[in-house]
Amino acid sequence: MKKKFMLFLLTASISLVFTGCEGLFEEEEEDMVTDNTTYNYKFTCYSGGPIYSVPIPNRLSASCKLNWEYYARTYGCNDANNFATAEAKKRACP
Repeated sequence: MKKKFMLFLLTASISLVFTGCEGLFEEEEEDMVTDNTTYNYKFTCYSGGPIYSVPIPNRLSASCKLNWEYYARTYGCNDANNFATAEAKKRACP
């Protein structure tokens, strides 16, 4: 009887340890909030030409915002000589 009781206690202890430690090995979900806001980048292709507006994500770093603006202006103004450069700059940013 004593062996059965000890076996029961051992089994209960092991089960308690495993269920009690269940959360220790799980990664905690961080409360990450993504900034989905944008600002309107305005540009003209030629002096006196129409003003175009393109939304650029606010979540970008300052240098990436400049890269995205360059991309928008290059493609928006159909500056084919700089398409490759504009594409490379934009790809360098998330």
